[in-house]
Amino acid sequence: MTLTDGQYEERVVVFIDILGFRELIRKTVQDASHYANIKNALNVISSLKEENDHGILAEKEIGKEVTVFSDSIVVSYPVSLLGSVFYLLLDIVHLQLEMLRFGILMRGGMTVGKLYHNDNIVYGPAMIEAYELESKVAVYPRVLVSKMALETAIKFPLNPPEEELKYVIDLLHEDFDSQLYVNFMSQWQEVDDSVDYLKALLNIKNVIEGALKEYEAKPSILVKYEWLKKYYTSVVEGLKPEYTKGLHIK
Repeated sequence: MTLTDGQYEERVVVFIDILGFRELIRKTVQDASHYANIKNALNVISSLKEENDHGILAEKEIGKEVTVFSDSIVVSYPVSLLGSVFYLLLDIVHLQLEMLRFGILMRGGMTVGKLYHNDNIVYGPAMIEAYELESKVAVYPRVLVSKMALETAIKFPLNPPEEELKYVIDLLHEDFDSQLYVNFMSQWQEVDDSVDYLKALLNIKNVIEGALKEYEAKPSILVKYEWLKKYYTSVVEGLKPEYTKGLHIK
């Protein structure tokens, strides 16, 4: 479907940004390792658009759009693309796992609705909803997923509806506040090498332990890392014992 002026399209969309970006930038002045991590993380984010639009496995031709600005990224697919919800969830999982390599946390919102998304121009009711899910509801380093996404997965499945729904739910977790979020830490099968997956978990463990000490006197920030500690611990406890050496938070 070709978009024209004044025309929205039904799309599944996610808005994600780096959590605590200003604080991370402040640290780059004091610590060269933080500078390198931020630079590498932003390079990964900026490369997503280039790969989508012009890469060997470019997906723009199937309707996927990527917009990047500073520390934020918007990705969307037309709902008419069968399996679009599942594809977008996998994109989110891969991005969050990649960011773990640099100890970077992300927060976002994913929904379905009317959207104009073409190259670097993106706007519409769905964009506003995704942004508000991220900025007003997510709070913690999690990417929330609206219930509308589940309904869309069933309506436009790549597989039989019940099977498609299972694939989608396997990528999600329901939180204490009944919000669904992308359960990216558990998706070890999406990492090429198990060693890389365990290294990513070790990176996030170090981030959590450091933050719990650093922000002990800042409750508004500390609560986010306490949530992350609980999520991380549940993931580690689900691994086989032989893989958990050095991963437990003290």
